[in-house]
Amino acid sequence: MKKIIILNWVLKIFIALLILAVPINEVLRYNLSNEAITLMYKDSIFGNFSPYVMLMRIAILIFALFNIQKGLQGFIKEGFFNFKSSERFNRSGYLLLVLSVSGIIITLLGMNQSQDVETLSNIIMDLLLLAIGIGLLAFSDVIKKGNSIEAENNLTI
Repeated sequence: MKKIIILNWVLKIFIALLILAVPINEVLRYNLSNEAITLMYKDSIFGNFSPYVMLMRIAILIFALFNIQKGLQGFIKEGFFNFKSSERFNRSGYLLLVLSVSGIIITLLGMNQSQDVETLSNIIMDLLLLAIGIGLLAFSDVIKKGNSIEAENNLTI
């Protein structure tokens, strides 16, 4: 249980850092001139809308991590087999799947504009997110099954 408590706190700190990074990024981008912004995003797929796409992807990541953290918090408060944690992990799995598939699509669309090594590392990271998302969905199913077995066990006693 100690490891789950530690992981819970690590996720809280990481979520807080991500939330703090968003306004800092916006302030730094606001201080750039229009010419610098145009030059910076000129070769990007989404052009000047690139920061907003990145912001949307970060919001999805924060929401997925928040759900994982709440699922772990459910473990701490209600035990390992509970319906709320299962639903949280399920939601996080789907959010990470959306994030990874969108990342792969963005990387493949921008292949001509980036180096091969950068494209390969982005695809590997997105595939890792995909695997984590699928793992969370499987973990959610295990928790649901454990919850039903625990309920049946309590009824037979």
